[in-house]
Amino acid sequence: MTLMLILGAVAAFYCLLLLFRCATLALPVVAGLGLALTLRDQGFGWIVILAAGLLGFFTVHALGRYLARSSAPLAVRLGVIVMFVSAAAAAGFQTGAALAVLGDVDPWTQRGISILTAVVTGYASWRDLLTRGGRIERPALHS
Repeated sequence: MTLMLILGAVAAFYCLLLLFRCATLALPVVAGLGLALTLRDQGFGWIVILAAGLLGFFTVHALGRYLARSSAPLAVRLGVIVMFVSAAAAAGFQTGAALAVLGDVDPWTQRGISILTAVVTGYASWRDLLTRGGRIERPALHS
């Protein structure tokens, strides 16, 4: 039983780290799913739905990264950044609430954990949206 509790905590921690790593993708995923579900309701075939959803995802992601890093007016850049960060913070809030409920803590602690997770996820999204290259530089291995 103790081993399962430890493994469950490790799995929850890993899922939380994955959330922080993928925070920038919250808005593009919602945009792609929204487009796909709208096309499904209109009666399109599944290939068109899948292609349009993926195209919507990649378009929102690429356009958002481009506009956030470009020399566009400050209002446009801030608007794009706020949209991406708010979507990531909303996803982080819900994840924090779910993990707090699983931890069986009192309601005020649940709210605190949810808000903390939302702030950290929003910051992770902001940082990832504005970093160039999208990957961490690692030193070369010497043999």
